[in-house]
Amino acid sequence: MELAGYLAFVFVGVVLGLLGGGGSILSIPILVYLFNVEPVLASAYSLFIVGVTSLVGAVPKYRQHIYNA
Repeated sequence: MELAGYLAFVFVGVVLGLLGGGGSILSIPILVYLFNVEPVLASAYSLFIVGVTSLVGAVPKYRQHIYNA
C-alpha cells in the first residue's frame, strides 16, 4: 500500500507541474487513505508538502530573474 502512496504522490507532482495548483486537494486523500494518517495531521502535512514544492519551483525562477536583470 505504501508503494501505491508514493506512486500517487508522483502523479500529484506531475499534475501540479502541468496545472499549477490543487496540491492540497490531491495530497490529503493520499495521506489519509493510502498512508493512514489522521485527517487533521494530513492537512498540516499537505501544507508542508505544497509549501516545499512551491519553494523548490520558485528558486529557479528567482535565479532566472537575477541573471536576466
